[in-house]
Amino acid sequence: MVVLLKRCSLAFFFMFFLAFVAMAQKRTIKGKVIDQNSAFLKGVSVMVKGSKQGTVTDDAGQFSIGVENANTVLVFSFSGFATSEVQVGSGKTTINVTLTQEDKTLQDVVVVGYGKQKKINMTGAIETISSKALENRPVTSASALLQGTSPSLVFSTPGGGNTPGSRPTIQIRGQAMLSGATEPLVVIDGIPGSMTDFNALNPNDIESVSVLKDAAASAVYGARAPYGVLVVSTKMAKKNEKPQFTYNANFANVTPVRVPHTVDAYTYALCMNQGQMNVAGGNANAVSYTPGILDTIQDNINNPGKYTYAQLNPFTYTNGVPTGYGVAMNNNDMMDIWLRSSLRQQHDFSVRGGSDKTTYFLSAAFVNQPGVLNYIEDIDNYKRYNLNAGLVSQVNDWLKLTYRTRYSLAQATAPMGDLGGGRDRMYTFIFGAAPTTPLITAVGELNPFMLQSMNNGSAVSKSHRLDNILGADIDIMKGWTAHIDGTWRLAVDDYQALQKPTVTKQPNGSYAANSGANVSALTKQVALDRYWTLQGYMAYEYALKKHTFRIQAGASAEEDNYKRMTGNNINLYVPDLPAFAVASGASPSLSDGVSTWATAGFFGRFNYNYDNRYLLEVNGRYDGSGRYSADKRWGFFPSASAGWNMSNEKFWESIAPIVNRAKLRASYGTVGNQGNAAGYVHIPTMTTGNKSSWLFNGAALPYVNMPGILNMDLTWEKLTTADLGLELGFLNNRLTTEFDYFNRTTWDMIGPATPVPTVLGASAPAVNNAEMVTKGWEGQVKWADNINKRWNYSVGLGMSDAMSHVTKYNNPTPLYTDWYVGREFGEIWGYTSNRLLVQSDFPTTAITGQQPTINQSRISNGSKWYAGDVKYEDLNKDGLISPGASTVADHGDLSKIGNSTPRYRFSFNLASGYSFPKAGRVDLAVFLEGVGKRDLFMGSTYSFWGGPLSGITSIAQGIYKGDKSLDFYRDANSAPRVLSVLGENVNSYFPRPYTGAEGVKNFATSTRYMVSAAYMRLKNVMATYTLPNEWLNVAKIKTCRFYFSAENIAVLSAENMPNYIDPENGVGLSYPQQATYSFGVNLGF
Repeated sequence: MVVLLKRCSLAFFFMFFLAFVAMAQKRTIKGKVIDQNSAFLKGVSVMVKGSKQGTVTDDAGQFSIGVENANTVLVFSFSGFATSEVQVGSGKTTINVTLTQEDKTLQDVVVVGYGKQKKINMTGAIETISSKALENRPVTSASALLQGTSPSLVFSTPGGGNTPGSRPTIQIRGQAMLSGATEPLVVIDGIPGSMTDFNALNPNDIESVSVLKDAAASAVYGARAPYGVLVVSTKMAKKNEKPQFTYNANFANVTPVRVPHTVDAYTYALCMNQGQMNVAGGNANAVSYTPGILDTIQDNINNPGKYTYAQLNPFTYTNGVPTGYGVAMNNNDMMDIWLRSSLRQQHDFSVRGGSDKTTYFLSAAFVNQPGVLNYIEDIDNYKRYNLNAGLVSQVNDWLKLTYRTRYSLAQATAPMGDLGGGRDRMYTFIFGAAPTTPLITAVGELNPFMLQSMNNGSAVSKSHRLDNILGADIDIMKGWTAHIDGTWRLAVDDYQALQKPTVTKQPNGSYAANSGANVSALTKQVALDRYWTLQGYMAYEYALKKHTFRIQAGASAEEDNYKRMTGNNINLYVPDLPAFAVASGASPSLSDGVSTWATAGFFGRFNYNYDNRYLLEVNGRYDGSGRYSADKRWGFFPSASAGWNMSNEKFWESIAPIVNRAKLRASYGTVGNQGNAAGYVHIPTMTTGNKSSWLFNGAALPYVNMPGILNMDLTWEKLTTADLGLELGFLNNRLTTEFDYFNRTTWDMIGPATPVPTVLGASAPAVNNAEMVTKGWEGQVKWADNINKRWNYSVGLGMSDAMSHVTKYNNPTPLYTDWYVGREFGEIWGYTSNRLLVQSDFPTTAITGQQPTINQSRISNGSKWYAGDVKYEDLNKDGLISPGASTVADHGDLSKIGNSTPRYRFSFNLASGYSFPKAGRVDLAVFLEGVGKRDLFMGSTYSFWGGPLSGITSIAQGIYKGDKSLDFYRDANSAPRVLSVLGENVNSYFPRPYTGAEGVKNFATSTRYMVSAAYMRLKNVMATYTLPNEWLNVAKIKTCRFYFSAENIAVLSAENMPNYIDPENGVGLSYPQQATYSFGVNLGF
């Protein structure tokens, strides 16, 4: 027993000694990872070689990891850099590593449809926008974040597209249908959604975006992806990452740009007098601004403050009693008065971290974006709140669970703007307010419109969105994996518009309701949208020597249920209380709407790779849609693509030092579209009405219409795309380029059927009978290099172009304004006009108005013509200017004079950074974008013609300050004061001015006022300063970055484009484009 105890004691002592030695050998290694420019690298993987133990570097490039012994080897790897292995050795506790840049983009993993692929193995037209290209851009919408990142993304600003909370629309490779929205499908973390879902995201939560451009890349998403796909990955922590806290703040000054400003009140009055005189056939007495009024206006300009409001805005009297207002004589610029700069702010906070089993991410964000309309700050704004959380758990060796949840609340508030016209109605007034308009009237109140705008009520829309996503990844065996996920989404939209009546003090002291929105009114709408999807797939990959095979198969199903209820009434007892209980209108209305749709599909993919040289991918999707009849519900949509990595061939080795990468790829495939098919097209439906148009026993009764004619053969629209691409890399990929040519045919589009006899009492149903073709190309080139180990730079250029035309359409006698075979998208038909009329164009020398020798009466029936009006060319030589029958076959003197489709879209990116020794790093990025060719007819552009200053059709040409200011026709018969101040101008750009409808004759669509809308915009300039780690360690801050950004700061447009019209913003009375100057800070701790 004693011997046994001694032996046990000795053994115990020996084990304790070994453990002590082992503990003495195990130690913690700390260090920092930087690049060749001494900039820290965040997210570098640090692994113990031969084990699953590892960590990642934090925002300051620092790491900490435990090691067993001196023989331990640490492996440092990071995308875009060469992997480095370092043996710990004895005695070391600190290891600092410098990673060198290497072209690993070909090994980068790209998120594609239902999976991931290495870039080197991709054969479809897919482009990845990395987090580096997306970070720190101070924008409020995810759509704006992508602008300029890819030549295949086509952006446009719709009417009102610059209002708070608005966003640009996005298309991939242009318009794909004759009508309707053609925005891409958005897949966020594997879940299908819409651009609305995309823009509900906090832009700072986006990790990367893959753009699936051709049918081969997007076919696996089936019915939802006819217009391409944006595959979005949001941020998530990495394994063994210590808690990382990040705070971002941005403060921006937002200022309207390129808005029209009127000339001074005196010059304006002269122009209006001339327009009125021309309408009156030269009668100099038929004017509003008499010599005495003109003198007062001029004196007020020269001597500000000399006159009171009452003197500048005199009353009119009836029997000695003031009953109205006379001619105003103020000198105001309503754009300066009504537009302002606003302060926008954005904040977001995030935390992430994890162990080797579980990772987590949590973020919160807030955006406050006021508008630029003055005096109504509280009802012209947009706010958004975001919450985002994710959790990933490696349950065991074969099961990983993922849960994500996202919530967003967007609230937009807009002024009613008189009769519910909103911001655009207000902007119309601002646009068209004459400089003589008073700010304060003679009775000491703001002018009626200003009172009405501020007190007329507001419309508030709130949009709640909640996503819950649960997914599982299963490793069944080596090479065999499975994935399944389910999503439930709830969207609630709440809209309320409260209109309040406003009153204005009259000259006699009484108050009267304003002529516009003079009743109180309330509208409420609540919409509920519930969506769910379930999808799963399995994949098996097998390698045999140089051959790699991968097969994948899966299924998905989704359903959306929407319902809406709307009510409205007028005459509220308490105008400030938005409740129907206090409304007394005699005809309240209540309506609702319900819709549902569902799809289900099965998909498969086969990949073959021989030695990373020859690549093949075949996809197929069998999709079903509830929008079609049972016999036409299902469709099969195949695609195939192939690639050849030429630079991996033996014969390429001789030129590899110069052209180190060359890849040729091609694809062909078809996808289906159900979006243009209305719900229930295969089910007889009957509409109802409250009161019939005939009487039964003296009363109108509710009624039901007969069901329409059905087309049970209506089925999928299809898009077939062929794509040929070339990728090249030169000089170790310092210079890279990529080019694609594509041809897309959209066929079986829903179009008009052959008309049926009227006696049938119903119209013919829609059929699949239209077709269009889009041909285009896109390319990009980038140079990235280091000047030295501290200074790096890159330059990139992207460009794309596409044109579409109709190849099949049922239109036997087409009007030129309709779709017809051969019509190009964006065609502009009009007259040819090379000059203005001169006296010799008329049969007599009379100056009282007559028809020119070549009759122009069809331009404007009943109008009289004078020298200085627009002369239209008689192309068909029949002595009459006319549109003929307005058909393609007989279009008279009309011809195709331009095209409004933006062509040759381009973007240019320049970036450079310099690291100072122990003094931080400075980065500068410049982004320009533009359009190389686009035609725009200015005839419907208010600011071009003088605005709606005296009625919507008035023309007081050139009254806005700009390149062609006051360049309108004036001859010896013009008003004497006009001639004395402005002089004659018979070779003018603008025609003879008119007020009222008479001027319509001069802006029939013609070549004379066709301008180039090509432009180049300095979209963004950003300067960033990153503090050095030596300064931050004292405060225990890991990263601190300050930046200044300027957005939309300058535009270079064509010579004939007026400098007060934004070529990107359209030609209507829409909310103005804005320049943004912002300052921000990023903190990591």
